[in-house]
Amino acid sequence: MSGTVQEPGAAKAAPGPIVAGGMLFAVGALLFAQALALAGERGYAPSGPGLAPVIVTGLWVLVSLGYLAESIRNRAVPTEGGGSWRTPLLLLAALIVYALVLKYTVTGYVLATAAFVLVTARTLSTRPVREVVVRDLAVAVGLSVGIYLVFTRLLGIVLPAGVLPL
Repeated sequence: MSGTVQEPGAAKAAPGPIVAGGMLFAVGALLFAQALALAGERGYAPSGPGLAPVIVTGLWVLVSLGYLAESIRNRAVPTEGGGSWRTPLLLLAALIVYALVLKYTVTGYVLATAAFVLVTARTLSTRPVREVVVRDLAVAVGLSVGIYLVFTRLLGIVLPAGVLPL
């Protein structure tokens, strides 16, 4: 039997992750249904604008289901010190800065996304920077360039090019 057995007298984990997972799933399911309806009107052609929202929201639903299941499975794991709001707040701040950089600067999608992925990886990592800096940089650049090329070249969706001549 896998899982963590709760010690007698240990506090249960806060229901926050389960509530967050449920909300993410509900919003994702709603957006997925709307994306399907819109794509049905416009068509599912890879060159048109109808397919990308269906893929993205479908993945959102799958990831949120996985998160919700994992949160439910780990609900009996006690938290140390009642949990920390530091990491979620840092991630929220990074997301807000990322959106502002995309909207109000000439940085462009590739550079802004690479920086966002690096900041996110650093925020979530527990390993020393020297052990993961090359890997994190390669993933950030590869992911941002890959997504940019797929959306702009294959799907025909315009993303801000910024200062890079892509």
